Amino acid sequence: MAVNVSKAPQTPGVYFFLDRKGKILYIGKATNLRSRLQSYFRKNAELEPVKRAMVNKIAGFRVQGTESEIEALILEAKLIKKNRPPYNVLLRDDKTYLSVGFTKEEFPRVVYVRRNTEGLETIIGPFTDAAALKKTLRLLRRIFPYAAHKGIPKHCLWYDLGLCPIPYKLPENKDQLSTLKKRYRRNIENIQAVLRGQKTDLLKKLEKEMGETAYKEDFEKAANIRDEIYGLARIFEHKTVLEAHHTRYKTRDTKLLGGLPPGLHSILPQNEPTTWRIEGYDISNIQGTAATASMVVFDGTRINTNGKTNLHKYLTPNKNEYRKFRIKTVVGANDVAMIKEVLMRRIRHTEWALPDIILIDGGKPQLNTALVALQGLRYRVQKKPLVLALAKKHEEIYVPDKKEPIGLPQNHPFRLLLMHVRDEAHRFARAYHHKLREIK
Repeated sequence: MAVNVSKAPQTPGVYFFLDRKGKILYIGKATNLRSRLQSYFRKNAELEPVKRAMVNKIAGFRVQGTESEIEALILEAKLIKKNRPPYNVLLRDDKTYLSVGFTKEEFPRVVYVRRNTEGLETIIGPFTDAAALKKTLRLLRRIFPYAAHKGIPKHCLWYDLGLCPIPYKLPENKDQLSTLKKRYRRNIENIQAVLRGQKTDLLKKLEKEMGETAYKEDFEKAANIRDEIYGLARIFEHKTVLEAHHTRYKTRDTKLLGGLPPGLHSILPQNEPTTWRIEGYDISNIQGTAATASMVVFDGTRINTNGKTNLHKYLTPNKNEYRKFRIKTVVGANDVAMIKEVLMRRIRHTEWALPDIILIDGGKPQLNTALVALQGLRYRVQKKPLVLALAKKHEEIYVPDKKEPIGLPQNHPFRLLLMHVRDEAHRFARAYHHKLREIK
């Protein structure tokens, strides 16, 4: 092949294989474009017959970079549908790619479809990477909750977790029911916009909505829209966002702790990281009303369906250990004081396992308050947990006895792990906060 693929960038994006006339033979996506392109032209490359035939016809290539893997996934589907390259069509005949369907119901469900499209109002796809698509929808569901069940179930775990907006009993008041339907339809439309590659337009729309609601002094709604904008930005911010949110962190791999500054590495727990228990805390309230807090747990244990606990080489959310708190002693919007209350209540629970690391959402004030709240532990245990704080603005890490925060590279696994813990604590706190407001 005349074109040197080693010149391709090592970034996410979409690649196009071209024939001698410049026509597109095939469109694919990659996390690392250079690595993917080189995989086609290695001497001992294991390619299926159709792809081997295609390689013999390739006379050139071009690439289109994206900011993240998710954008590459969505752009690939969009371009394949538009151009219908011959080898994408041939390969699709051998496989059944996944699409996303939206049903015609009162509250449209979001479902995965391959061939059976009966009862669907809208279909977006197909997408060539089913695993990446499912991870993308799981991320989007945290920002724009949706239902995957038929009708109104008696109990919905996703509703309890804040991932499904349909309550166990629909409002009898017509205005309240209409508002619920409008909000749900809005979530569905926003998900469809993302899957169609309309991220920029959607962010502009949300920013406009936030400005209009703030102008009308509907600050609660404006705050919710702000969280949506932040959540979307987080999804598309990092090149390896799919791993950042959903990779099972291989803690025995030196990549998790490799390259950490001495000031951080030296204070981390000395036991094997697969045995760590990390607790993340966050506060949720609107001007101090219905104030709640969350405690989420990441550890190396997973509960199987048979009830047995096994130790894995990963740190993942252990939802059996999650706890939620209703703020009792703090009046008004004072997140720092709320953190102190929650941690002082937490350490009274001697029946709960003691964490190796406690992560607080915030900066130096939140960190110092947490350290004060945990002073009572010194009388009960030989070694207190390490307390860290993660500040949202630059994702910098505050550690005890240091004035300045520690910054890590954007895609450093330890930084991404802390961000995952912090974001999960934020989601869980918000879900409980919204539930309390509904009750009120």
